[in-house]
Amino acid sequence: MEIIETKVYNFEELDDSAKDRAREWYKQGLDYPWWHDAKASIDAFCKEFGVKVKDYSVGAFAPSFIDTTAETHHFRGLKLKQYDATQMPTGYYLDCTLWTTFVDVWQKTGSALKAFNEAIDEALKDIVRDWEYQYSDESVDEVLIINGYTFTEDGKRF
Repeated sequence: MEIIETKVYNFEELDDSAKDRAREWYKQGLDYPWWHDAKASIDAFCKEFGVKVKDYSVGAFAPSFIDTTAETHHFRGLKLKQYDATQMPTGYYLDCTLWTTFVDVWQKTGSALKAFNEAIDEALKDIVRDWEYQYSDESVDEVLIINGYTFTEDGKRF
């Protein structure tokens, strides 16, 4: 039997190049943790108007889009006063973006369809911004420190 001793370091004890290596290790396995919540919020918003999401592609560093079945007829007969900008059907922060944008744009333009589309666009921007932040050095450093990950001197996960 052989015993090998290895020194391990907390993230904040590493030099800059080792920190870079540790960040890359973490980012390789990183998926956006809030996608299911974001999608549920968008689906609940769409359902309110009888609209469905047809297709989507959402990512941090790629072109993103959300296509829906929204058309003018989905909004006929609706009154702005029926809707509250503070609705939170799923309890996820994206509800605020969707409903606040929808109500504000509808008030300004008089077009519920335009308001709906702008709300979806704003929600998409929020998701992408948050996703990009999850990959930022600031966010990754925080996760590595809070979770107490340890590394070898050269930044490899121990």
